[in-house]
Amino acid sequence: MKKGAIVNASFKDLSQKLIRTVSADRTPGRPFVTVSYAQSIDGSIASRRRRPLPISGPASMRMTHGLRALHDGILVGIETVLADDPQLTVRLVTGQHPQPVVLDTHLRTPLDARLGRRPGGRSWLVGAVDNPADRVAAVTAAGFDVLPCRREEGNGRLDLKQTLTILHERGIRRLMVEGGARVITSFIRARLVDLFIITIAPKLVGGLQVMTAPPNGTETPMVLKEIRYEKLEDDLVLWARPQWRAS
Repeated sequence: MKKGAIVNASFKDLSQKLIRTVSADRTPGRPFVTVSYAQSIDGSIASRRRRPLPISGPASMRMTHGLRALHDGILVGIETVLADDPQLTVRLVTGQHPQPVVLDTHLRTPLDARLGRRPGGRSWLVGAVDNPADRVAAVTAAGFDVLPCRREEGNGRLDLKQTLTILHERGIRRLMVEGGARVITSFIRARLVDLFIITIAPKLVGGLQVMTAPPNGTETPMVLKEIRYEKLEDDLVLWARPQWRAS
């Protein structure tokens, strides 16, 4: 397959479906949020020591890069940056790089991280409003823009709703959330996910689970709707919308 081909015709159809869904179901004031990740059959997204693993196959990886190109921004947590030092660029297909966004409450992103040397622009770090000025100045000089955000009352975590508002004000209309586990769980529990694209690889890992807490805050399972499956080589890709429980 030559560079630039988005896996196959059916994936192109699904890509168009994604664009139509965003246009028809956009929440005012925040981006459309796609949560996308690869997991093993047992739900692992990394090793038990949080080391990255090659879970999905080549076709699924090309799909992931194609999805990146369909989004304005791509978001990960600081733990992903510390463990993987990712680039968050589009490399396996032809397309525009999304804007990298890191949830980094205490601005722990290493000053020599690859995200600080990305082509064509600066990465964004969403950090708490009370970070020391000298640390803000240091990461800014290293190639990052710091976006101050308030914390949630009671737990000190970044307020995800305000985070999405900030990103929307900066022009992000389609946001792809790639991980890690805590970030994915936080977006689900805050009911800020519009679409899931989950790649399931035929492997058993016994590693870090994608969910770090029950999605509904109870033992009640979360139900998905508008489900579609796509087989890519040995992997199975699930496309589905969340069906939130009545409050």
